[in-house]
Amino acid sequence: MRKKECKNCEQIFEGNFCPNCGQNSHEHRINAHYFLHDIPHSVFHVDAGFFFTLKTLFTKPGVLVENFLEGKRIRYFSPIGFVMVMTALSTFLVKFFDWCKVQFLQHFHPESVIHQSHNFFEHYFSLFIFLMIPFAAVVTNLFFIRSKYNFWEHFLANTYLAAQLNIMWIVMHFVGFIAALVTGKDVDFAPEFFLTVFLMFFLYLYGATFGFLMRGFYKKRILILLIVLMNFVLSIVYSYGFNITGIIRN
Repeated sequence: MRKKECKNCEQIFEGNFCPNCGQNSHEHRINAHYFLHDIPHSVFHVDAGFFFTLKTLFTKPGVLVENFLEGKRIRYFSPIGFVMVMTALSTFLVKFFDWCKVQFLQHFHPESVIHQSHNFFEHYFSLFIFLMIPFAAVVTNLFFIRSKYNFWEHFLANTYLAAQLNIMWIVMHFVGFIAALVTGKDVDFAPEFFLTVFLMFFLYLYGATFGFLMRGFYKKRILILLIVLMNFVLSIVYSYGFNITGIIRN
């Protein structure tokens, strides 16, 4: 049997799994087949890798994405599985915080006006984030067309980042709950405030990720300019999406 080198820990071994770290020896480049195979597998597998992935996407998003694309995948939760878990978690926590807020106000401040939205995407913001992945992937792919990464690898990177963006929706609803506890009112945040906070986190994630991924393909000044322009275009795309879905109205 031919010996192989583990892409994760560089151990030389024979067989289907590395005896040192446990990674599958058949990790290949990201393509359409990977996503079709990954979806049914990842739906039913949640382990400690989820929390490590969640933390690393805050601290070193570029490192995580590059490692995964280069085949070092054993430590990370799969992108499709990650976005599905984050979608479910976000939906549950947002509804939980809103329910707690309503219960508190109705019990202790019955005179308070409670704001209710009938917009579908405000209730299922995670779905909006998920639907934006292919559009964001097209943008990042076009801006960094000279790099070695194909569209599906850009799609994977954007899947991880989109999943992480759910954190901001959770935080906004948690802050709304805390504000109700402090003020006794249902605080309705201005759309401009939400958009500013969301885009700050958004720009950090995309800047840190693609600044790291593309460091070897472009000169520093060119890379900085491309990232600024890319983030500007992505901000327009997301803002347009917010308006189209009615999440934020002009």
